[in-house]
Amino acid sequence: MKRKSRAALQLLTGTLIIVVAAGIAGAAEMRKWTNLKGQTIEAKLLSVDAESVNLQLENGSRATVPRKSLSAADQQYLTEYGGAKELEIDPDAKISVPEKDMRFDSKTVVNRDDRFILPGDFSLEFKMIESEHFFIMTSGSVRGGDTAELAERLWYGMSFYHPGFKAKWGDKKRAIFLCGDKEDYLTLGEYHARNLVLLGQGNSADNSKLTWPRASSSGLRLTDEICDEYNLDPNARAFDASDKTRFKRGVWNPFPAHCISGDVLGEMMGGAGGGVGSDGYFAILKGHSYFKEIQLTDETVTVMINADAYAGDEVSQAGGFKDGRKWARTLRDLVKKGKVEPTLSSLYAVKDSSNLTPELTVSMYGLSRYMQSTPLRMQNFSKFLDRVDTGRAIPQPIELAKIFGFDSVEAFEADWIEYLKSSDFK
Repeated sequence: MKRKSRAALQLLTGTLIIVVAAGIAGAAEMRKWTNLKGQTIEAKLLSVDAESVNLQLENGSRATVPRKSLSAADQQYLTEYGGAKELEIDPDAKISVPEKDMRFDSKTVVNRDDRFILPGDFSLEFKMIESEHFFIMTSGSVRGGDTAELAERLWYGMSFYHPGFKAKWGDKKRAIFLCGDKEDYLTLGEYHARNLVLLGQGNSADNSKLTWPRASSSGLRLTDEICDEYNLDPNARAFDASDKTRFKRGVWNPFPAHCISGDVLGEMMGGAGGGVGSDGYFAILKGHSYFKEIQLTDETVTVMINADAYAGDEVSQAGGFKDGRKWARTLRDLVKKGKVEPTLSSLYAVKDSSNLTPELTVSMYGLSRYMQSTPLRMQNFSKFLDRVDTGRAIPQPIELAKIFGFDSVEAFEADWIEYLKSSDFK
């Protein structure tokens, strides 16, 4: 057996039993397997039982891996496609943070020699960095390596817990534009508004013209020609990287973590068709974005702006409590004192930032953290996201409650509130 293959197998578990393959395995697909430490290996599934998973590498060598060492997504794959019984979940197990646990390979980030030229008369040129699932376009003195790593870590975190995510993402990459100059960012906004008009979305174009100059990041629509040339998804992300209050150095950058995690979750929920506009969609998406921002960076600097609710030139702005490091503590005190009583109905009613209060914003964050706070809740959250994708809408509160094992909305809310009162809510 080749030394490289043996090293890869030992890296994955440290306790593998390796034998020489007698022949090529059956019809199982070659896929990437991930353990709880974020280490990966490409292999086919041969067989599985309650304790072990037997895998075969491309070179024919075989490995026996402890089943409990594999990711939540791998566990679901084993039950759905491997015929295995569902692994019993330890309710007291500590939830992992795969975005931080993974071993990121910097060699997967490549500086391209060519340049991205914004088409038409906009005269914008971007340097390009390509990673496994993203294109990072940079202008000015901005370096995109940290953002590429952050984006890949967020992608990996979603694929770690949700087995259907890779298929939903597909083989197209997502573009992220980092504008080192404010004027570049404004020009990109003009390009985006023009594309919306061409798509017949005049109202969205008008709203974009209002909010884009005030925002430090926004979604961006690319043309079919650009997508075909670079194999890109039409939905991209733009950042004003000259705004140093929100776009800081380093991988664990709060504001990009908020925005990109929302984009990744949106894809998991079915992209543009997965419940967008339905009751609860805004709360789930934004709550998750704040959850990942705070979980990964220990703070939040994100404020939402909105122009959808206005016919004139007014823009609303909303955020949580002033101190982004004390959201959980502040909400916990308010809930304990009876000054705030979180309900699903109040969060489901929020369509955009125009009618948000700090209490509602932090309650959205609290709901997301609750739904991803234990292995069992994380498993149920994955089922919830699959339901959003297949049903093209957010399940109603009673359906959400049942997915999480409760007979009523009141029982779900009681458990959620108890969590918000506890020291587990951070």
